[in-house]
Amino acid sequence: MIEETISTLKLLLPFNDDTSKGWFKQQQRKHKNGLDPSAGSCGHFQTRDRKIENFRIWKERLVILKQAFDDSEPKTLRQRWYDDRKKGEWYTFWLAVLIAILTILTVVFGIIQCWASIKAL
Repeated sequence: MIEETISTLKLLLPFNDDTSKGWFKQQQRKHKNGLDPSAGSCGHFQTRDRKIENFRIWKERLVILKQAFDDSEPKTLRQRWYDDRKKGEWYTFWLAVLIAILTILTVVFGIIQCWASIKAL
């Protein structure tokens, strides 16, 4: 159980990810150092060890976490920019944003051109 718990911590709190480190330190401050500081530095996790079949004790909860992650949608433009889970949707969204910006610019420049031509008369 201890080995699987350490593997789970390696999976959830990767030691080479600064965002995870920052989040974990924030949680430590929030809970008045009630969290084990070594939990955020359990070591490197090999890709081949990430298979869900390797987890017997924490498997069910990890599946729930994965499902919640997959079901979540980005709420801000920044989140949408970094969310690359669904590449097709990502490209479609940003292409639509680009087309909308170009359309607005075309309308604005058209109005300016009309105004300038009226002034020239």
